[in-house]
Parts: sequence; structure tokens; C-alpha cells
Amino acid sequence: MSQRSLSKRESDLILAMEWEKKRLVSLAQIAKRLRCSKEYAAFLAHALCKKGWLEPLARGQYQLIGADRGPKGVPEMNPYLAARILPKPYFFAYLCALSHHGLTVQVPYVIHVALTRRKRPMEIKNVRFKFIPLAKKRFFGYEETTAFGEKIKVSDLERAVLDALDRPDLVGGIETAAQALAAAGKKLDHPKLMAYLKKMDDMALVRRFGYLSERLKIVLPKELLAYLKTQIPSIPAYLGSPKRWNTKGALDKNWNLIINVPEKELFGETRIT
Repeated sequence: MSQRSLSKRESDLILAMEWEKKRLVSLAQIAKRLRCSKEYAAFLAHALCKKGWLEPLARGQYQLIGADRGPKGVPEMNPYLAARILPKPYFFAYLCALSHHGLTVQVPYVIHVALTRRKRPMEIKNVRFKFIPLAKKRFFGYEETTAFGEKIKVSDLERAVLDALDRPDLVGGIETAAQALAAAGKKLDHPKLMAYLKKMDDMALVRRFGYLSERLKIVLPKELLAYLKTQIPSIPAYLGSPKRWNTKGALDKNWNLIINVPEKELFGETRIT
């Protein structure tokens, strides 16, 4: 990296962005502020990247590395800055959400983001973002919070647990989902859970939730339990993915669920009291 020097025009731009406390800047914003063409804005941004004042995040989007980041210009290592340039609406989900709620010790090396449309994966600050398209009727159950000083939208506790049971492949397997349910335990809002289960309308999810709650001795209110029992079809489902765990296992008649995951693998170090 070359010295963090600045020309007069570069200095005016950096000082203005620092005065306005901007953390991200786009080519369009640079062009508007300097009243220049987008081509010249791109040239200037490239020069500022080489000098260590900007860091590319996505196409046409940059992070400001201000004077407060020292003479060497150490970039801020916060992947949640991506929230500012993600398509709206969105929410962080799956393993990222479990980690946010303290339901797993696994580190999400890939961050899954729920959207209402398809979008190609992208990499920001050496973190890979994958986008999960959801139907509009399934786009619910998230909240605004703060992560590393950045305002983000993330699945709430109940949605995070149900998503893990619905898509174990996105959280590290059914064993991670089971352990997340155990960790959430008494903190779960039962009326909200029932409302979410009705909206998600997935019988395999209902059976996994019912069976694991029963095995983990999580007490469910009668109304919720009665609803779960009405959602058990005649065709059995598998607890874990047959591709990973094969198709062998005892049938749990209460939930019409084939338990194809060894208990030791399923619950790990989780204590069932």
C-alpha cells in the first residue's frame, strides 16, 4: 500500500465524508459531491483505494478508512456493514441468527440472508454472503437489533429455532438445530411459535419440533400441543436428511417420524433433565 497522502480534491472528499460521519460511500455519491462524471468518480475511488482511504465492499460501494484508523489505514473488520448495501427487505437468518441469539457456538463462515427475490452470492470483507429467497408469505419473524455497532435485521428467537429445524442443512445439521432448541428452551414465546408454525405450514417441521420438544422435555401448552397433533400426516418423514443419515431408524408413532439420527449424535453434550 502506498503512503496515505491526499491531493487537494481527494482531501476535500475525505474530509467531507468524515465530517458527515459516513462509513460507506458509493460512486454515485462521489460523483454528486464533486460534480464530476461517474468515470472520474471511479478513477478517484480507485486512487483512494490504492492509498488506503477506501476499501471496496461491492460493485460501486466502498468503506471509508478514515484518519481515526491510523497512519496505516487499518480497515474496520465488521461484515455487518453489508446491511447498508443489501437489497430491502432482508434479514440475517439460519446459523447467523442462531449465533446472534447465543443458541450455538458454531462460527458462521457463510452468512445467510433471507430476501424476497433471488440474488447471487457475494463476498464482503472476506465473508461470503448467500441469499435465500423466501415467498412473501414466509417473510416474517425478524427484528431490528445491533451487531458490532451496526443496525441490522435478524430472525427473532422463535423464527431462528424454527428455521433451523426447517432447513438443518443451513445450520450444520439436525443436531445443531436440536441443540439450538434445547438452548432456547423456556425462553420461547409459545403463542408466537404457534402463529409462526401455522404460517410456515410445513408438516415435517411440525413433527421435528414436536418430537424434539418431547425428547428434550420442553413443556408445551395444551393448545400448541393439540395443534401439533393435528398436523401429522399418514406418510412418515425423516428426522435427519436421508442423504446424510441414510433411511434406517425406528419409527416414532406419536409423531410418525423415522428417527434416523443416533441419539448421541443428535443431542451431543446437551443435558436432558
